[in-house]
Amino acid sequence: MTGLSDLATATMADFEACRDKPIRLTAGDESMDLAIAEVTAVSGPERPGGAFSVVFRGPREPVVEQAIHHIVVEGHGEAEIFLVPLGPDKDGMLYEAVFN
Repeated sequence: MTGLSDLATATMADFEACRDKPIRLTAGDESMDLAIAEVTAVSGPERPGGAFSVVFRGPREPVVEQAIHHIVVEGHGEAEIFLVPLGPDKDGMLYEAVFN
């Protein structure tokens, strides 16, 4: 994701390009693997690259709190990203980041 270091200009295509890449989240003393489960356009204010949401899937435990977390995407860099826990699905815990 070329725009990972500057999330203000990141696009849906940037995140789609990372769908199959390993993503590592660090939250305090916890560290876990995430995967991109969904990238969806959303309505919202105009922003470079359009408004969209990214849903990440992680393990069921531990659950990280709603906050800004550090992520590293293999081959695409790292960023501080605000994640909101959505709850579990059959495969793990879901977290959402909205870009608007």
